[in-house]
Amino acid sequence: MIQPRKAIAVAKARELLNELRILEPDEIDIDRISFFKDAEIRYETLQGMDGRIVREGKAAIITINKKISFEGQRRFVIAHELGHYFLHPKTRQVESVSQDQTNNWSEQQDIEEYEANLFAAELLMPSSMFSIRIKGKLPSFELIESLQKTFRTTLTATAVQFVLNTKEECAIVSVEGRQRKWFILSPGFSFRMLEDTYIHGCSCAAEVGPNKKAVRSSQVEAGYWLEGFRGYHKALITEDARYFSLLVRSLSLLWIHDAI
Repeated sequence: MIQPRKAIAVAKARELLNELRILEPDEIDIDRISFFKDAEIRYETLQGMDGRIVREGKAAIITINKKISFEGQRRFVIAHELGHYFLHPKTRQVESVSQDQTNNWSEQQDIEEYEANLFAAELLMPSSMFSIRIKGKLPSFELIESLQKTFRTTLTATAVQFVLNTKEECAIVSVEGRQRKWFILSPGFSFRMLEDTYIHGCSCAAEVGPNKKAVRSSQVEAGYWLEGFRGYHKALITEDARYFSLLVRSLSLLWIHDAI
């Protein structure tokens, strides 16, 4: 049941983009899109949340915490709430969202929260625009950071959208306190992630932290992350890790760059 619902979330975002004839990233004015669809945007001080939507009939008010200084987070929160507005009209009359939720891509969470994230990612970073910008380019956080600036959204969402659209075998993994919290695999990923969620001490994810925000290596043993390679030291993958002090967690981009 989850897979069809995920497809519907993405299709709904594409339907909206087509309706508005949006063709370039700088045309994705999320405030104007909201206004056009009868969802008023307000900026107020909110306690314990980044955003909230209150719906009455076909109209809604989306309130964003004015303390959010990062434009990418503001835009993603609005798009996330619009996801609830379009996808969950019967179940989300009043709904709030925190930074943890917009950065949580675990399929173990509430399916409606996951769908709202998928909708937001596709609305802000349409696959049709995104794919042409990554075609033929090697996976890296340097590339993802440039895409984040182009589409003006969060690095986490951009990394997820990259993995969902790349032709390379990639995974994005969220790590907190040496534990894997969630991961997303590219459509062509043909390996299984380790069942053990404890992060290997020699991985790039274990190396990054408050004093070392970025580490990349093409000599990471596949067995640190993937089933079936434990102790096989010649099977190597590329890992690119970034640490986020505000979230107290890291993201690792895994890339199967050679046959293993």
